[in-house]
Amino acid sequence: MKITIVGNNVAGITTAKAIRELSPESGITIFTDEPHHYYPRPMLIEFIAGAVPEEKLFMNKPEWYAANRLDVRLSTKVERIDIAKKAVLAAGTWHPYDRLVLAIGASSFSPPVQGLPKKWVMTLRTLDDAKKIRERTPHVASAVIIGGGLLGLETANALRRAKPGITVHILELGGYLLPRQLDKEAGGLLQKMMMEWGIDLHPNAEVAEIAGTDDEMVVRLKSGEAIEAQLVVISAGVRPNLQLAKEAGLATGRGLIVDSSLKCSPGDGTYAAGDVAEFEGKVWGIVPTALEQAKLVARNVLGIEAPPYRDNPPSNTLKVMGVDLTSVGAAAQPPAGSEEIRAMSPDGKVYKKYVLKDGRLVGAILLGTKKGALALTKMVKEGADISGVREKLMDVDYVLGL
Repeated sequence: MKITIVGNNVAGITTAKAIRELSPESGITIFTDEPHHYYPRPMLIEFIAGAVPEEKLFMNKPEWYAANRLDVRLSTKVERIDIAKKAVLAAGTWHPYDRLVLAIGASSFSPPVQGLPKKWVMTLRTLDDAKKIRERTPHVASAVIIGGGLLGLETANALRRAKPGITVHILELGGYLLPRQLDKEAGGLLQKMMMEWGIDLHPNAEVAEIAGTDDEMVVRLKSGEAIEAQLVVISAGVRPNLQLAKEAGLATGRGLIVDSSLKCSPGDGTYAAGDVAEFEGKVWGIVPTALEQAKLVARNVLGIEAPPYRDNPPSNTLKVMGVDLTSVGAAAQPPAGSEEIRAMSPDGKVYKKYVLKDGRLVGAILLGTKKGALALTKMVKEGADISGVREKLMDVDYVLGL
């Protein structure tokens, strides 16, 4: 069987690895418009910070691809897909396939701002983006990050680590940080911590213009505030890459629409996984979901029995600028009729929130601790009945599930 994968991101490479483990004889070709082999995008932060050299970014050595007989076509963009003929056009040649996996990911979103483009107003999505930011950092006294999500906060921290003494401003359009993962209370606590570390946070900040020259810019807010900067990084989220799929006639919405087998429609033998895939109206764009979808796609591509894909509550367990954070399920946006129980340490360094619906756990936040994070995540995904320990949840020292 000839299997073509478009995209060498975490979804694409995980799919390829899983297929090879299940089917030693299948032919696997991977097309990517990047000049580099697969690297985990979260590691770009460590690269910018100077903690990881470029050669250590890559998950696999070139000989690993050869040993697994993965034909990776670097710097080779797929220009068209002919679903009827089962072929993709790349580098002027049509390449036939039996099964096609679209792991075409997403691209950084840049809101329209007056005064652009400018050389040092950038987004961070690829290794080449990270290289440019790292190149610029030694010459920067003041940097502005537009967006207070996970990537924006980690980019700010990377700049501080790369150049101690740099002034970093984070502009958040909403009222608090990490609006997808945190509620207002937790966002406010994280903001307080970051201000103590010397990062200037600007909530409810909307950019009107980026004036000045390429090297010396002035970021003007609609409030009238003006911030000088030598580097601006836009971290305003991502949008699925849909042009290729649309031109092929595949069904799209917010993303590339798939069914419970992660198959596209129409599209005999065409599947999607990762940041581009939309299932039941949702596009999560997070690594755990990409990994889960990739492993399922591998089985379906090969015709091996697999359970239907079902939407799991989104979960993140990570460190944000050194602060432990777990956010799972409906934590930031509780469903109607739910109950919210909060607990916080006297010093404000640990915050816990539990969202219950009919006595069952449907969302939770742990900030400042990771004790019980794995058990908590499992309980949210299972919708565990925790009504029997409801009173204990108000004690910040109580660890649910342990």
